[in-house]
This record gives sequence, C-alpha cells and structure tokens, in this order.
Amino acid sequence: MNTRRPTFADLRLVCDYLRGLRNEIAVDLQALELARVDPARYGKFPRPSRWISKAKRFALLSRILHRISLPIWYFIGPYLFRRQCNAVRASWSHAVPVKFDESGQVLALSIRTLDIVHPRHIDPAPRQWIELPWLPLSDLPTGAEALSVMALLKDNDIERSLALATLAHRALQRRRGMSEWGLQSYTALRWFLVRLGVDKLPGPLLTVEHFDRWAVLVDGSVRQSRSHKPKRHLTVMQHGSVNADKTPRGIGLRLPTRLHAVNHLRAYSPADVEVFKAEILSPRCGTSGLDVSFYSPSVTLTDLTTTDKSPSILFVGHPLCETAHCALLAALRQKGSWQIFYKPHPANPASAHIGALPWTLVEGRSVFPRVDLLISYPSTMVSEYSTHDIPAVVHPIDVSAAQLLERLPEIIQIIQSRHSTT
Repeated sequence: MNTRRPTFADLRLVCDYLRGLRNEIAVDLQALELARVDPARYGKFPRPSRWISKAKRFALLSRILHRISLPIWYFIGPYLFRRQCNAVRASWSHAVPVKFDESGQVLALSIRTLDIVHPRHIDPAPRQWIELPWLPLSDLPTGAEALSVMALLKDNDIERSLALATLAHRALQRRRGMSEWGLQSYTALRWFLVRLGVDKLPGPLLTVEHFDRWAVLVDGSVRQSRSHKPKRHLTVMQHGSVNADKTPRGIGLRLPTRLHAVNHLRAYSPADVEVFKAEILSPRCGTSGLDVSFYSPSVTLTDLTTTDKSPSILFVGHPLCETAHCALLAALRQKGSWQIFYKPHPANPASAHIGALPWTLVEGRSVFPRVDLLISYPSTMVSEYSTHDIPAVVHPIDVSAAQLLERLPEIIQIIQSRHSTT
C-alpha cells in the first residue's frame, strides 16, 4: 500500500481519525481554558492536564519547545510508526479463525471499562471482551472471554495500519486549523490497528467512551457498516459525569464531531440523557429510534480508617484543582484531627508534590475508602458514593484556592452533623 495511491476506503478511515482528533483538540482547549492558560503562549501540546502545572512558570520555554517539536515530529513520526509496527508484528501470531459470541463484544478501550461493565450495572452484557495489547485485562466478570484485537488482524491489516497512520500524520500537519496540533498524531498507529480490528466484529458492540477518538472510532465503524450490516448495534454506557445537575448544564464545550450510530444509551438519569442528546449524539440518533435505559453507578467501599473514629474525608483529585485541594488540606489541619485520603485521577496522575503532603494516597483503580465526606469536582464518584449515603462537597474543576476555602464552614458543619448522629 505504500507504493500505491490511497483508495476511497483509506481516505474515509483517515477522515474518521481526523474527526476523532478534532474532539480531542476541543477537550484539550477546554482544559487549557480551565487552567487559565493561552495555548498560543505555551504551545499546543496534547494532554495539557498532565503537563500544564509544570509548564505554567515557563511559557517561553514551552512555546519554543513546541515550535521545535512540530517539524521534528513531522519527519520522524513515520519512522516511529514503523518501529511500533515492527514491535507489534514481533509479538503477533498469525490470525486464527475466531468464533464470535452472539451476545456481542465489549470494547475495552480504556481502563474505565472494567469499572463500568459488570453485572451490577448491566446484565446481561456481551460475553466477549476485546483486549488491546497495551491495556491487558484482568478480573473479568464470571464467564467473560478476552479476545485480543490482534487476533482479528492479518499481516496486510498491520501493513495497512502503518500506511494509514503515515497518511493521517501528514494530513494533520497540513490541515488548516489543525496543523499546530500536529503532535496529536502520536496516537495514529494504535488507532488504525484498533479500527481495522473493530471493523471485523459482528456486534452488538458496547463501549463506555463518550466522545474521544475511541468513541468516534467505534461510531465510525458501525456507521460505515450500516448498509450491509444493519443489525450491528452500538450501545454507549455513561462512564462519568456530564454535568447534568450543574448550572449551566452540559459538558462545557462544543464537540466538532458527534456520534451518529448509537442505538442504545445506558445513562444515569433522564437529565443525563438530555445532555447526551443535546451535545454528544447527533440529531439522527434521536430520530432513528434511540433506546434508553438507566443505572445507578456504584462502588464497593473499603474500610481504611483508623480505630480512633476521627472524621474522615476523601479528596477526589485532578491536576486542575490540586492547588485548591492543597490549600484546603492545610486549613483543615488547623481546625482539628482528621483522617484524610486523596485519590488521584486515573488518567491524569497527580504531581509529585501531592505525595509529600500529610494525607493517605489511595492507589488502585478499584480501591474506594469508606469516609464521612467527599471533596470533589463533578466526578462519577459523587454519584457512586451517594448510593452509600455519603455526601459530597462538589466544586468546579477549575476552582481557586480562595473559592474552596470559603466552603470550609460548610465542610465542618457536614462532618459535625454526621458525627453527632453516630
């Protein structure tokens, strides 16, 4: 494929990838806005929530690094894709016939999938789980079967993924309005490997992705097959807050790419469904008979508190609110004796400074301490803990230290009221 012109099918796949990147860029711009950072001053690097706290003091250096990185990445990107491809091929065994289960396939495209897709949230669920090489699965539900996406691919699929990644990489660098985000193409080879694998699945398909590049991948695959596989249905399960109970309500950004092929939405509440319809799904989903069902997200709590029965608080962490959380921790310690836990965001690790402070870091995706109160941005954990009658003080993800400290009396009052009834 490297020596021939791309086919129409190739170009359509590249367009789907670029449509997914448009959403990724919109999310990154929102993160920069929440951090009160101008991307023109710092450079348009991917995943700003991971680096912006360190780069805030070095705007000029960050911008220079970005301008140097773009042309370098343009030339070395295809070489690194080739190396990735060789590594994939070295660990890949020739595809053998796969027997698909009639119940369909769960697409484990992120670590959140295992947290969401289990019998307490959906039953029955598809029995087969599609596993990515860089995201191995463990502790699957009873009776589930892991099926590597690589088992679906042939040698020519791997070679085609390389050619598509290179084509998309060059297209992104030359596209008006997207070229300065050229570093985003580091995801290209993996995306096309997964897309070619997903295209082979008969479905029904289930994903917990809302609108990132993986959600667009699955939606594009189902949409493309509508004409010859009309029963290839797609279910989207809500995996996190979409700010349905916030004022103003909604995800807070305009998505350039909406989902068109969703047949079934499994959400937390009717209000959440309205946000999906208004901001995430295309109007076509609503007019083509969208099925809706509901579930209450829940977690199993672990008793990590000490025997002295001191009030316990869990901070639900995110890099964008670290400064405010640290200030509140210091204020709380001046008011009394507490058992304080901090759970970092699973996809956006905490800074090294967080680990040095006097709270207990809660590591592990499935570990949730039993506490008296949550301090959290609008997170799924607020709903999950509410099923155990544990309240939360919810603040904006970009809350300032001064704004959060104003709520210290409210926090103390909640703690005192809960302990006065025990």
